[in-house]
Amino acid sequence: MVGVGVIAPLLPIFAESLGATGLWIGVIFSAYSLSRLIFLPIAGKLSDKYGRRKIIISGLILYSFISLLYIISSTPEELSVVRFLHGMSSAMIIPVAMAAAADFSSKGEEGYTMGIFNRSLFLGMASGPFIGGAVSDLFGFKYTFLAISLIGFATLFLVFFTFPENETKRRESKAGKINIRILGALLFRFINSMGRGSILSFLPIYLGLVGYTAGVIGTLISLNLFVSAIIQPSSGKLSDRIGAMYPITLSATLSAILLFIIPRISEISILLVLSIFLGISSALAIPAIGAIVAVEGRNGGMGQLMGTLSASKSLGRIIGPLVSGAIYDLFGGGVHGIQMAFNFAALLSIFSIFVLLFFNRKC
Repeated sequence: MVGVGVIAPLLPIFAESLGATGLWIGVIFSAYSLSRLIFLPIAGKLSDKYGRRKIIISGLILYSFISLLYIISSTPEELSVVRFLHGMSSAMIIPVAMAAAADFSSKGEEGYTMGIFNRSLFLGMASGPFIGGAVSDLFGFKYTFLAISLIGFATLFLVFFTFPENETKRRESKAGKINIRILGALLFRFINSMGRGSILSFLPIYLGLVGYTAGVIGTLISLNLFVSAIIQPSSGKLSDRIGAMYPITLSATLSAILLFIIPRISEISILLVLSIFLGISSALAIPAIGAIVAVEGRNGGMGQLMGTLSASKSLGRIIGPLVSGAIYDLFGGGVHGIQMAFNFAALLSIFSIFVLLFFNRKC
């Protein structure tokens, strides 16, 4: 995830240097999410059949070599292909590792285990931009892609010598069952990710419009991720103790309030506080949703179910920015357009609560 964080803030700049228009930049970003959407459930199912270790190692080998292809990309079209391939290799790593974490969790501690796992993801994402910026400043832009490759090979080395295979789960190759409880979790993740996609797409634009530098923007986004990373194990433990529904409902409600408020505030001290609370809201829901899937996945097909959960997030991250972008254009862009896009995201957050409650009432 450090490698993912390294490339995220630099990719639009690199794409623009290759002559990409705004539309092509959107295609380049969507290619990664589209690839993950396609391959996440497939990779998860393969890990159920052949074992987590084999799929993760294969994914890391591909990920590390594909990272080098960025260096030789010379057109937006080539960069789009590389992003698609990178998404495919990424799909073989994260959800499979998530399934392994769920395999190794003790009964009744699924939320806590997923919280610890998610902490590593968020710390990686938050650290990446700092590392990418430092490498780019010291050695040059294209060396950041070499850094991603080296990080991939270092991870491959660690996984090869330390990652255990859970033989009991490996022999369980039956498909994961999408029951009502799982379906509710998947729909919640999809709808919630649509709203969160608005933050990723338009928060930096809003902060730029009100006069903040790239450094301040990066600090606000990284602060959000760091706070979420720190809190997730504790929130996961909370969901184990009182049930997943309460922290998820609180998370979505708090997110809706914050999404409505943020684009109406320009004072940096208040934005920092709101960013912290946004991290808290994220931390409350993610391990709880993961725990729901982990509990159901104990009956078989854990990898496939975790892959499908990640795919629902990817689908939300594809559709959300497109819809928010259309709303932004419809209302004339600028600060007012961003406010309307965030209003839409807030409504989605509230709607996700009703969807989850409806499907859990059917259980």
